[in-house]
Amino acid sequence: MMFENQESTPPLVPRFLKIICYLTIFGSIYMIFTSISAISSPETLSQAMSKSIENWQDIFQKSMQADPRAEQKFDEILVDLSNANTSSNMRDNSFFSLVSNILTMIGALLMLRLKKRGFHFYFLGNIIAVIAPLLVFGSGNFLGISYAVFAGTTGGLFTLLYALKIKHMQ
Repeated sequence: MMFENQESTPPLVPRFLKIICYLTIFGSIYMIFTSISAISSPETLSQAMSKSIENWQDIFQKSMQADPRAEQKFDEILVDLSNANTSSNMRDNSFFSLVSNILTMIGALLMLRLKKRGFHFYFLGNIIAVIAPLLVFGSGNFLGISYAVFAGTTGGLFTLLYALKIKHMQ
């Protein structure tokens, strides 16, 4: 009878799971604000990308003068980047980034409460982060591929780390 009135203690969240959840939450919040900013002003993002492309061209042009094939391939990549660098593409990609990061943040918050459903939200957010740039910029475009590879690498690493701790979730 003495044990009936006692409340059960909530399960303890493993320290490593806490760390990766907080890293995800902070990163997702940062990316949510970045995405909102880019959605509200896609021209600014497109102009910044154009400036970066010009800088890359200046830096690499000198080093590739000795190899005409490499210079030609590099010029093709820059033209590809320039063609994909439109305000509408940047806005669309930022929208998908916003959705993706909201899902990963919700997933991390749920996993912090040891809810296995959070892993599914997190995984869905990462799938969107990988597929969206390929759809927006094109699967043959360097910009789309680079965004997708970056999202796949970081998201894949964290998905693996979360999968190792899924046994603690209900």
